Amino acid sequence: MQATIERDAEPARGEATALVDLKPLAALSAAVAASACGGDGNSSTSPPPPPAPTPPPPAALTAAEASRFLAQASFGANRAEVDRTRAMGLDAWLDEQLALPPGQGHVDWLRAQGYESSTFVNARAPIDYSIWRKFLSSPDQLRQRMVFALSQIMVIAVEGISGRWPAFGAGYYLDLLETHAFGNFRNLLEAVTLSPAMGNYLSMRGSRKADTAGRQPDENYAREVMQLFTIGLVELNADGTARTIGGLTIDSYGQPDVSGLARVFTGWDYSTNLTDTAVSVVTPLVNTASRHETGSKVFLGTTIAANTSATESLRLALDALANHANVGPFVARQLIQRFVCSNPSPAYVGRVAAVFANNGSSVRGDLKAVLRALLLDTEARDTAAARAAAGAGKLREPVLRFTQWARAAIVGSASGQWRLGNLADPATRLGQSPLHSPSVFNFYRPGYVPPNTAIATAAEVAPEFQITTESSVAGYLNFMQSAIATTSGVSGSDLKPDYSAWLALAGDATALADEANLVLAAGQLSADRVALVRGAVAAMPASTASEQQRRVQAALLLTLAAPDYLALK
Repeated sequence: MQATIERDAEPARGEATALVDLKPLAALSAAVAASACGGDGNSSTSPPPPPAPTPPPPAALTAAEASRFLAQASFGANRAEVDRTRAMGLDAWLDEQLALPPGQGHVDWLRAQGYESSTFVNARAPIDYSIWRKFLSSPDQLRQRMVFALSQIMVIAVEGISGRWPAFGAGYYLDLLETHAFGNFRNLLEAVTLSPAMGNYLSMRGSRKADTAGRQPDENYAREVMQLFTIGLVELNADGTARTIGGLTIDSYGQPDVSGLARVFTGWDYSTNLTDTAVSVVTPLVNTASRHETGSKVFLGTTIAANTSATESLRLALDALANHANVGPFVARQLIQRFVCSNPSPAYVGRVAAVFANNGSSVRGDLKAVLRALLLDTEARDTAAARAAAGAGKLREPVLRFTQWARAAIVGSASGQWRLGNLADPATRLGQSPLHSPSVFNFYRPGYVPPNTAIATAAEVAPEFQITTESSVAGYLNFMQSAIATTSGVSGSDLKPDYSAWLALAGDATALADEANLVLAAGQLSADRVALVRGAVAAMPASTASEQQRRVQAALLLTLAAPDYLALK
């Protein structure tokens, strides 16, 4: 059945008028992505030193350090949140965030908004509204950032969910990621495996045992759960580097492993037929024994005996995957890439992977401990080392640039409907939107190398550059200019910014430019760039309220366009 997708209205005529000349800062694609987060990972072989003296109390956090941390760990912050984080410290901020319960779930919100009506049986747009609601307003920012990160590793795309109620299927999937974001990786893996949206997207749902007519179990999910969700393509050392024999990498699995694991994923399907309610897509898949392969299953050195029940076979298979030696470094590296930097050193990956293997209480896969470790690691927090490195950090992905502005500007939805849709069009919007990736490989691969660049010459990766093109550079700037300057709502929605705190600085071009540099760029703009922003703002009149607002909008836009903002270090 053809899906019905609600499209956002175009911005009102005249709202995208230029605030300032963007030419000096339009070189977005020149932003340099990361090489390493600092530190060489070397260990000493000399005799152990005597016990170190008790270290002094940590130095007080600066506002720039607090802002940089929030750029890594949240969807963005206003000045009040930067100051609050600086005062309480990073440990306390993490404690607070990790203790916050999830807010209203996506499925519950969709139902409360009336989207379970037959009118929306094929609609996809409502899940966009709920996603932006969470990303732009939920207080549990760390959980939402983790959901976004996990959704880019264990990928589904709402366009790839066929059948009825795609918005609810996607919403239920995100609710599962929320539930397990701070939990155990093994439990997350099971929830993902049995979610109707994933079963639909990677065609595990409805897979049946082999029969005499030539039918074979579907191998799609079996392949991707190994390649993308758990162990990757090659065997890894504990620090995430590839194991080699004779200089050659070692495949982590082969076709026999795919075929053997696919036999586990047979017989699983919706708990009930698709109906006039969304119940079938918001309930875990169940197994029909007559469709499940009863023979033995052999994969990754594991054998599940013949006649083992479907539920027990699934348990044993997921245990084998979750306990594979690759999982810790494979997951650790990708989470570091999503939160901190594109090219973490092996030592950094190794430290986070060690926490994945054992959280200090002999628990494997504790994602809460993993998050704390990766965000507080020396290489994540040493700002001076990060800035000194030739290409340290990461290119901020478009979604995070947008949410950072929205959080800094306290964007809200007066109606509570959050009707902002798919922003994935690179020519007119961000070029990225949650749950709208073009394939199971996400918008960009974790190992993407921009060809014919200094990044490639340095043998580094820059994932976000895979969606950085001439079209997306212009599209981002035009979309953000329209959003920042809006008076009727972002992209025709009812989302509006509140610039009250910024307007208090509008009369002082230096203070306004410095504030944008601190809150948005964590003080990382060069002196020349700050001077350019100050000069552009100072050249604008500020006698009336509307003129002052345009000054604020110009300072924000110029900062968001600056290459040294786009490369978070």
